[in-house]
Amino acid sequence: LFGAGGRFKGGTDPIMEKFNESISFDKRMWKQDIDGSVAYAMAIAKSGIITQSESDLLIEGLEKVRAEWANGTFQIKPGDEDIHTANERRLTEIIGPTGGKLHTGRSRNDQV
Repeated sequence: LFGAGGRFKGGTDPIMEKFNESISFDKRMWKQDIDGSVAYAMAIAKSGIITQSESDLLIEGLEKVRAEWANGTFQIKPGDEDIHTANERRLTEIIGPTGGKLHTGRSRNDQV
């Protein structure tokens, strides 16, 4: 909806971002979110949606994200609305565009 080609011009008002974020509460669910994402990466590979090598790369990246949370070095950044977007953002930073495939056929509502 926002950005190039979207209906709305400009970004989200900072007041709305603060109202809408839940990362301050749900960051404690980092382990469960990563566990679910690992299982989902395996499932979409098994069903042929992504390749096995893509699944392996996703899982390898997720394990790096897990290690950052576990050792206290994961950095929450502006725009990390919730635990799902934070982990997916970091995953994509680590492994590149393949990180976006973790969201294939999956909504954040499926993760709640």
